[in-house]
Amino acid sequence: MKKILCIIAVFSMSLALFSTTFVDDLGRLVTLDRVPERVVVAAPAVTGFIEFLGVTERIVGVTDWDNLAGREGIEKIGNVVPLNLEKIMSLEPDIVFLTGGFQEPEVSRLEKIGINAFVVNPTSFEEIYRSIAIIGAVLGIPERSRSLSEEFRSAVLDIARETFAIPMEKKPRVIYTMISGDVTDIWTCGTGSFLNQAIAYAGALNVAAPYTGNDGWFPVGPEFVVNSNPDIILVPYYYEGGQEEVVSTIKNYRPFSSVEAVKNDRVYPIDGNLVAHAGPSFLEIVVTLNGLFFKEDKSR
Repeated sequence: MKKILCIIAVFSMSLALFSTTFVDDLGRLVTLDRVPERVVVAAPAVTGFIEFLGVTERIVGVTDWDNLAGREGIEKIGNVVPLNLEKIMSLEPDIVFLTGGFQEPEVSRLEKIGINAFVVNPTSFEEIYRSIAIIGAVLGIPERSRSLSEEFRSAVLDIARETFAIPMEKKPRVIYTMISGDVTDIWTCGTGSFLNQAIAYAGALNVAAPYTGNDGWFPVGPEFVVNSNPDIILVPYYYEGGQEEVVSTIKNYRPFSSVEAVKNDRVYPIDGNLVAHAGPSFLEIVVTLNGLFFKEDKSR
């Protein structure tokens, strides 16, 4: 009997050793009793982190809007909100990754049915770097994730060190124009947005940097672009072949004809999917922007 009790005690201690508590981006304590092997990603923004860490084989479900939707062995769970809890439960996940903002109410819904929910919502380079390490720790690969996060950080800062040395007067003035419907309805990024940080690290001055909004994003009218008179206008496209269309929309808008970026043919299309989320793609964004900002210098 004593031997059985001893075995039970050792087994209980072993389970306790596997119990680990993490803090997510809502400040919630999330305790896991084992390393997650079955993962549902309810936020496309989180998928990039798991791809970067090289553990996509653990993903059993994603939303219909995810890059991995349709991949063999990965089920579609439907929309980002509201989450299809019945579908998620059928996949028996060890953890569900979500993002903040509009998805926050989904956390309590998952908790009520006993499913571990972990929120990842970085809005800056520093938070992306931290998220790589945290997600890796949650997935039981802390050493790999720390190494990858350090490599990511070093690569970004190597570029930033070079561009910070550029005199202010030689840095191009830039604006990011996300057109919602037509040119009279523009959203841009200011202080508090990861894209504002990427623009700075890539060596330019964001004309919208003095302003901010929700996560650094806010609406502006065409007059803001005209009055700011940027040297470069960045405009996102969302499908292959859409580059010419979005550039033409800016160039053909008559009030913009006096803007330096339009006059000097420096309206550049950028992949909207690349810049849609704050994630490990931040490095690619900085490299891409740096190439555009100093395109003329590098062609000489």
